[in-house]
This record gives sequence, C-alpha cells and structure tokens, in this order.
Amino acid sequence: MNKILKYELRITLIKPYVLAVTIAVLLYAYYILSTDIILGVSDTAPFSGWSIGKYQGTMTLFSMLATLLILATTFSGRLKKAEILTNVTGVSTRKRILVKSVIIGGYFLLLNLLIFIMGSVFMYALFGETAIGEYVVSWCFTVIPCLFLILGAGGLFGRKSPILLFVFMGVLIAASFVLNGYGWDINGAGYYESMSAELTFAGSAEPAFSLSAGYILSRILYLALGIALMIPGAADRSDIHIDRSTV
Repeated sequence: MNKILKYELRITLIKPYVLAVTIAVLLYAYYILSTDIILGVSDTAPFSGWSIGKYQGTMTLFSMLATLLILATTFSGRLKKAEILTNVTGVSTRKRILVKSVIIGGYFLLLNLLIFIMGSVFMYALFGETAIGEYVVSWCFTVIPCLFLILGAGGLFGRKSPILLFVFMGVLIAASFVLNGYGWDINGAGYYESMSAELTFAGSAEPAFSLSAGYILSRILYLALGIALMIPGAADRSDIHIDRSTV
C-alpha cells in the first residue's frame, strides 16, 4: 500500500507544473486581497466575515479549477498506461482510487488552508484584528462541499475521459456567473456579497455576520451531490480500461 501511495503521489503532485499552478493561485489570492477585498464587500469592513467569505469563495473556485487540472493529467492516456505497473502489486482498483482521492483531496484542502492563512495574516497585518471565528465558519461551509464535489465529479468524469474534466471546469465557471447572487453558486462567493448588500441596504450599521437557511441548504445539497457522485467509483471493482497493445 505504501508503494502505491508513493507512486500516486509522485505521478500526481510531485511535478513542476503543480508547483507553478499552486504559486499562481496564491499570487492571485494576494491580488484579490489587495485590490478587491481590502475595499470591503458591500461597504462592510475588509476584515469582516462577509469580505473574507467572498474572498474564500472566489478563491475556492480557482482552487477547484487548479485541482481538476491536476486531476486531468493523472487520467491522461500516458498515465493510464502506467497503471499497468501497479497491477503486479495486487492492489485493487478501489484502493488505488481511494489513494488518489486522498492525495487530490489533501492537495485541495492544503491549498485552501494556505489561502485561508494568507487572508487572515493579511487582515491582521493591515488592521490589527480579525474575525477568525467567522472566517472558520465561512471556510468550512465553502470548502468542504466543494471538496466532495471535486472528489465525486472529478473521479467519475476522469475515469471516463479527461476531456470531461475540462467540460466540468467550464460548467463550474459558467455556474459561478449564472448562479452568482442567488446563494446557489457552487463556490459560494455570491452569497456573501449579495446578502451583505441586502442587509446593509436595510440598515445603517454594518450587518452582523450570518448564514441564511437557504445558503446552508445549498451547501448541504452540494455536499450530498458530491457524495452521491463518489458512490459509483467506490462500487466499481473493475480496472480502468487500458489499451495494452499501445504499451
């Protein structure tokens, strides 16, 4: 099992382009903080849960795209052929999928944790205060459902064809625009902007941070969808089809 873990880790994350993608996402996170979030979302304080929630949601979309891009390369034709080498170990496809999911999920969580730390440090360095409890709540409701959606949809579509992963990436981008403002966008950024604007308009004082029942329901549904998409992969006992004549 350790050999499979090291093998999957090497072909999935220990690559120069993975480091480049990670750095690019973190640089964009700093850009968002220093140009957009620092102004505050809907006239709320930059260090409020509303502003950081919008920041985390925005960057979760980019971390999802980065993770799916990395996942697509692991399902490329060349790497599918390389899976033949793992067959000699006697490790089942289900266990290989589990190991791959742990690695991909771990990367996604680590990237979003770095984004979270960057936002918290940025706010404390500039304003000397943070609403860390609100940050943690928004992080959990934003990132965790997206994690399961990545693992479910990414694994299901990737085993069919890497092209489907790029199609799914396009769907995520389109959904972030179409559903923005309704609290149902997959990455959850729209809720923090629209709700804070609505509450600010209703009263003069800065609104207290809160999560509506509708928003919580949307996150639960995305979480359930991700888990549902993981079931076919967990139940699949067959190996990935490989054209051995081309190896």
